[in-house]
Amino acid sequence: MKRLFTLLLAALLLLSAVGCVSLSCTMPVRYTNAEKYTAGNFTYDEAKVKKVEVEWLGGSITLKNGKGTLSVSEADSESLAEEDRMHWWIDGTTLKIKYCKSGKKLSLSKMEKKDLTLELPAFVDLDLEVASGKIVSESMLDLGRFRLEKASGGTDIRFLSAKEVEIETASGGVDLGKVSVSGEFEVDTASGGLTVDEIAADKIDVDSASGGVAFGRVTADRLDIDSASGSVSLGMLKASTVRIKSTSGGVKIVLADRTAGAKIRFDAVSGSFNTALPAESSGSVYTIGNGLMDVEISVVSGSVNVE
Repeated sequence: MKRLFTLLLAALLLLSAVGCVSLSCTMPVRYTNAEKYTAGNFTYDEAKVKKVEVEWLGGSITLKNGKGTLSVSEADSESLAEEDRMHWWIDGTTLKIKYCKSGKKLSLSKMEKKDLTLELPAFVDLDLEVASGKIVSESMLDLGRFRLEKASGGTDIRFLSAKEVEIETASGGVDLGKVSVSGEFEVDTASGGLTVDEIAADKIDVDSASGGVAFGRVTADRLDIDSASGSVSLGMLKASTVRIKSTSGGVKIVLADRTAGAKIRFDAVSGSFNTALPAESSGSVYTIGNGLMDVEISVVSGSVNVE
């Protein structure tokens, strides 16, 4: 994780796992300009906000696009003490949302799982830092730049359109439906798989330490995948340049256009290249159709299948 906030959250989860909870470990939440924040649920005018920043410790976050007067709420907020409620502040055109009041000491053994529902203006930049909890969006989500750092918990977004997407997770799967990105789509997962039903992006960059990578349909100028452990599956692939590295796990590619085809350079320590399509081979280079897509695949252990 790149930011100190997420590093600290991941460290807290680790302490919990090794038994620090039994010692009643606590962590004070701190952030600047604390006196400018307001507690509790609220509404705001979409025209006044261009960026939203959220730091959340525990519980799900449900994302929705909206128009006009937008609401932000946490479940059962009225039952919480003021210091335990969500705190917020609009700094210029940036809406900042915090899990609780600055200075509040949180006990790992009693950390509240608070569910947040967040309505967003269309094309807003969204920056999420989450310790533990699921990110959910079932309706169309139109964003500007979308960045997510998460220590634990799944991500399930059904429809996502954005200028850029950057997702970093320490633990938990990322499950996306239909994705459209005008710039770069970047995902870095330490533990947990990545599944995308359909994606169109200028550049796709995936780094997976543990967990499979599966795309149902892929359209991109450049696609880079580095998978340390887990299979790679690319359905209906259309790209100019493809680079795949797999340490442990098979690779499956389905070509969207067999006539345009692909020139595939294959390198393996232990594994085989397999295709039922007409292909010309020269050493470790296989040409299918007109060989227009430039593909390079490197595997340590695992077979490669092209359809």
